Amino acid sequence: MKKIFFWIKTSLRLAGGVMCLASFLLFLGCAQLQVKESSPKSPANKEVEEANASFVPDGYFEALPPLGDKGYLLKPLASGVYFFSTGAYNTLFIASSEGVVVIDPIQGKGELLKKAILEVTSQPVRFMIYSHPHLDHIGDAHLFAKGAQIIAHQETRNLLELYKDPKRPAPQISFGKNYSLNLGGIQIDLIYPGEGHGKGNIMIHLPKQKILMYVDVATPKAVPFKNFSTIDIYHQIRGIEAALKLDFDVYVAGHLHRTGNKQEMQEVLKYYYASKRANKEALKKVSFLDVKARSQTKDIERLFGEYYEAVAEECYRILKKDWKQRLMGVEAFTRGHCDVWTGFHRTQVAP
Repeated sequence: MKKIFFWIKTSLRLAGGVMCLASFLLFLGCAQLQVKESSPKSPANKEVEEANASFVPDGYFEALPPLGDKGYLLKPLASGVYFFSTGAYNTLFIASSEGVVVIDPIQGKGELLKKAILEVTSQPVRFMIYSHPHLDHIGDAHLFAKGAQIIAHQETRNLLELYKDPKRPAPQISFGKNYSLNLGGIQIDLIYPGEGHGKGNIMIHLPKQKILMYVDVATPKAVPFKNFSTIDIYHQIRGIEAALKLDFDVYVAGHLHRTGNKQEMQEVLKYYYASKRANKEALKKVSFLDVKARSQTKDIERLFGEYYEAVAEECYRILKKDWKQRLMGVEAFTRGHCDVWTGFHRTQVAP
């Protein structure tokens, strides 16, 4: 009888221990589950979430088309006139019965441009035209220079002779105001509207084909690049106004994946005007003394920077309502455009 009683007590103890162990394991599992749920997020995930939370949605945009295995787009614009694009950059070349005219051999894309030319003609490159001296647009000129006459504005020649860059040979033919080239019955007029985007920046006009190439000042369906990419905002606008007086249906801007039309150039010009007006309004609304009263800095240069930022932010606020859904790049570049106009209105023409 005592043995039976001892066996029952021992069994109960063991059962209780098992139950306790099971309860402990269950508790431990729940605790681990709770720890997993409440564990802090990794720094990488946190940064991604913060970036997503702070992202301002895009307005108007155009997706770049696929370039295919070739790595470029090639499109005929008229008989013998071809549009060449790598998605971010574009240019023209002209294939005639008397040879080829290459315009702006894009940096790093010269070999692709050669392939594109061979798609349509076996004629040699007889002439090369620089729209302006910037490296990104003519950095592969050396690949076409042998046997070709190079034509550019005198200011472009001056700069390239100064730089002595073997990848951008200086032109043999230069001009001041206007120059015309006729090859294989295709007339090419080169026109210098004055400084704006830079010294020596010319228009390339094919009057018979109604085609214009004018680089870096008015990309279709996009606001201008950072800080208007200009050395003289006033004359840059005057240059676009002069371009719009020419007879053309199609224009090549030097950037992005497609050509534009006259209405699209007019739209970009309207943005120039609108940004100037918005800046004048922002300068009236934003008080330097108010910015100073709110600021914690004792650095006078930083204070001026804060004032410029406040004006740019107000200017951007005015512009975004009408322009964010019309042109690409508003979020990226509008505040910089406002900065340029603030400098202009403070030093050149009072608002």
